[in-house]
Amino acid sequence: MSDTRSADEVRAEIAETRAELAETASALAAKADVKAQVKNAVADKKQAAAEKTGQIKQTAAEKAAHAKQAAAEKTEQVKQAAVEKTEQVKQVTAQTTARVTEAAAEHKDTLLGGSEPGRHEAAGRAKTRRPMPIAAMAAGAAAVVAAITLIRRRRR
Repeated sequence: MSDTRSADEVRAEIAETRAELAETASALAAKADVKAQVKNAVADKKQAAAEKTGQIKQTAAEKAAHAKQAAAEKTEQVKQAAVEKTEQVKQVTAQTTARVTEAAAEHKDTLLGGSEPGRHEAAGRAKTRRPMPIAAMAAGAAAVVAAITLIRRRRR
């Protein structure tokens, strides 16, 4: 075999072969370098863990925002229900107060009014019995005031 190539061509081919051989040797060394492979694997796992942590944080933030919104909605519903109940209590209290006042007026008229015989005798008995209905009315009014006060404190 006769070689018709020039020395420059041979040198270029040798340089190219050397570069390929260096590249192959470098790849073989990288495969044989367990420490570097472990470092690369650890770096990959760290990056994957960081990405997963970011996803978990985002999911937690979304769920927290949702829970906060749900709590705000429930709070508003409870406030509305408390306002309605307070209005109902006010109405019932006003009605009860009116009935008690009316009944007290009727009872007063019955005990003190009229010109039938024995009026003084009935008036004397009324004076001895009178503290009881007043005490009952006072106790009822105190209970109503206490109920309203408790409802208002709970609302705050």
